[in-house]
Amino acid sequence: MLQELRLTPLAVSALAGVFVCASAHAVILNPGLNGPVATGAAPPDWFEWQKTPDTCDASGPFNNTPNPWALSPDGGTFVRAGGSDFANAEAIGQDVTGFTGGTSYQIDAYITNLGHEHPTSGDWLGQDGYWELYVNGSLASTSVTLSKPAANTDSIVWSSQSFTFVAPSSDFEIAFVSRSSAGLLAAYMGIDGLHLSEIPTPGSAIGLAAFAVAGAARRRRRA
Repeated sequence: MLQELRLTPLAVSALAGVFVCASAHAVILNPGLNGPVATGAAPPDWFEWQKTPDTCDASGPFNNTPNPWALSPDGGTFVRAGGSDFANAEAIGQDVTGFTGGTSYQIDAYITNLGHEHPTSGDWLGQDGYWELYVNGSLASTSVTLSKPAANTDSIVWSSQSFTFVAPSSDFEIAFVSRSSAGLLAAYMGIDGLHLSEIPTPGSAIGLAAFAVAGAARRRRRA
């Protein structure tokens, strides 16, 4: 049976703080990575942080497989980047603003391993790979390692992944770097659909809201 949830004044006040936080000015521009399909070009509001990442749709560029690429749940275009050792990894970057220095944040994203078919030989190439998040040039978070599809006819599978970091200041640089688990042999990774959120701490408005709501729920259950 559903129980009515009545919020105490503390809970209402804390929830108001949540809405303030949600409307704060910490922003990542073009989180959907949408833009014109192009080789060696980042989507609008992003830049080529290293080497030559591509803005892609289901057809490519560089999709030499017999079937279209599956788009992420976010839809639109996505970024494809070949990653090997750090010096040769492709990456996109952005200068972000409006953050609170010392505060922890989370970026949720869709990631995939596309694999790669050689356009001339038809060999099925690519390695297992992962994405790294850099903040002001320092590694902040790493995704799980994804295996490439076993064959070029296999479906592309997108996975949800969270990257966490502490904002060094209000304005700074972020970069997503494609990496391979096989060193100099490249993995061909995709990323899309970024979503930014603040990680609540016990003393924050979000943390107080969660505490107040949980307390109200416990009181209702006892009643």
